[in-house]
Amino acid sequence: MNKLVVIKIGSSLVTNKEDTLDEDFIRLISAQIRKLIEQDFEIVVVTSGAIAQGMKAWGMSEKPTEIDKLQALSAVGQIGLINAYQKEFKIHGLLAAQVLMSHGDFKDSERSDNVKSSLKNIFGLGAIPIINENDSVSTEEIKHGDNDQLSGGVAKLIEASQLIILTDQEGIYETDPSKDSQAKLLSHIILNKLDDYEIKFGKPGEFGRGGMETKLKAAKNYLNDKNAVWIANGRLENILIDILKNKEIGTKITSN
Repeated sequence: MNKLVVIKIGSSLVTNKEDTLDEDFIRLISAQIRKLIEQDFEIVVVTSGAIAQGMKAWGMSEKPTEIDKLQALSAVGQIGLINAYQKEFKIHGLLAAQVLMSHGDFKDSERSDNVKSSLKNIFGLGAIPIINENDSVSTEEIKHGDNDQLSGGVAKLIEASQLIILTDQEGIYETDPSKDSQAKLLSHIILNKLDDYEIKFGKPGEFGRGGMETKLKAAKNYLNDKNAVWIANGRLENILIDILKNKEIGTKITSN
């Protein structure tokens, strides 16, 4: 198994209770990434949060629905988001490299090759790619996309050994835990037997566009018999370290 890992970080993690950028969380994740780099892992981060950060910069309390406003929010928020990563990475001796992508990058072979070449060169410079959807110019991503799908596409494109999707939930439950206090956490899902699980999905978070259903869709796109997807609570201490030690935590998804 190679040591190339894609980590997807959801909006609910990079945004705190005051709806501002959670630099403490980014600091903790940066420290874990530093430890993984020291263990010879190659890390790609796919992050959400640009629109939420743009809302904060403009003092907005409610997320607009108009495409043009969301594009503008993303353009403003992307600056603060990548600067926060760069600041915390620097503290840990890491260098962040911003990469903006759209779903069209996966559909065209030449563009796909360019992405792979770019990421390879970024690794060669000793930097860590921080990928986000190019929402400020791509209306299709805002209408239909989400960073779960982007992370799955990136992981598949670069043939990562593992895709780790961090959220504010413990993993995938059979029912919505916000409505059912007895909801059962599924520690392992076998994708080929997905119909055997009676999963009832809740709604996406306030700032996110996905939800657990889109995370499973990303897993379907990425998985083969040699890799795995993890969905777990990103706020748990040493969550990345524990996952890559194959500890029983969150929900692990395999093809069979």
